[in-house]
Amino acid sequence: MSGELHIERLGGLAGMGLPASHLRSEGRLAADALSDADRAAVDRLFARPPATRSAASPVRDGFRYRITRTSATGVPEMVELAAESQVPQALLDCIQDTLR
Repeated sequence: MSGELHIERLGGLAGMGLPASHLRSEGRLAADALSDADRAAVDRLFARPPATRSAASPVRDGFRYRITRTSATGVPEMVELAAESQVPQALLDCIQDTLR
């Protein structure tokens, strides 16, 4: 895996990242900066069948996490996770909140 990962934290009580929200919560991280373990964890997330790559948070007003990367063929791939525990810590650490 090479290239850049784009991580977005969506939803929650403030509706972060949603169209009407003035608050964005996102980060970017070079895939090469990940440890081997984190890189393998990200690869496992994208290895899931496309039909299971998106989920709503099981917790009311909970966050969802959207991770986007470019595949080896140059096509953007996206996975959406319903629990923070599914996201490798290195990806969570690069997220910053900004006003737009």
